[in-house]
Amino acid sequence: MNYNVPRYFERKKIKDSDIMYLTRQNPHTIITLLNGEKLTTTIPMKEIALYLPTDDFLNITKGITLRKDQIVNISDEGLYTMTDGCIFQGRKRNVSQHKQVRKSLNLPHAMQDDTDRHIPLDLLEKCSLLDKMPLAFCIIELVFDACGHGVDFIFRYCNAEMAVVEGIPVSEMLNHSFYEVFKNGDKKWLVTYADVALNGTRRVICDFSPEIGRTLTIHCYQPSPGYCACVLIPA
Repeated sequence: MNYNVPRYFERKKIKDSDIMYLTRQNPHTIITLLNGEKLTTTIPMKEIALYLPTDDFLNITKGITLRKDQIVNISDEGLYTMTDGCIFQGRKRNVSQHKQVRKSLNLPHAMQDDTDRHIPLDLLEKCSLLDKMPLAFCIIELVFDACGHGVDFIFRYCNAEMAVVEGIPVSEMLNHSFYEVFKNGDKKWLVTYADVALNGTRRVICDFSPEIGRTLTIHCYQPSPGYCACVLIPA
């Protein structure tokens, strides 16, 4: 059968740069986009993969193809963690290959969720200039557990205005997990923060924040690899 992948992409108004990963659930291929939307098609995954840039995507096992710049961690056991927190098992017989891929993508080894570890001193010193800035500002660090599970982020710096916007004292946020501080925190924020921390992109989020019951505009940038700086502006 002749599959016209470009026509399908055009009809669905998607680009290859919109795709986070492909998974196969016979007889369908599931295309998960960066915005969280999932598309189901009968086009075989291998046909779609042929249309994708080989430098941007990685097939880790039969039925799973991932966007490289959305991989946040690869464990020694071959567990691939994505920016949205989803975890996929790569080929178990190729442990050394997983390590090589991790090295090629400049990914760190799996880190313990160490909430007592501090960000570099020079970065903290620079942040001190923003202590009294009239806009809420924080720096968060992307972390994983030892197996590459449990993607989360830790508040490493919060200025005084953060307490006003979030309604929580700075002392209760600093060096604590976001999902520890905000029990009902929405996981959708993690995708953007992880992308910024790992890939150095600049992103702007404008969405309702259920943890504080307000709409926020958040400007994000990477102050140092592995970290995401955020300026929060309430609506």
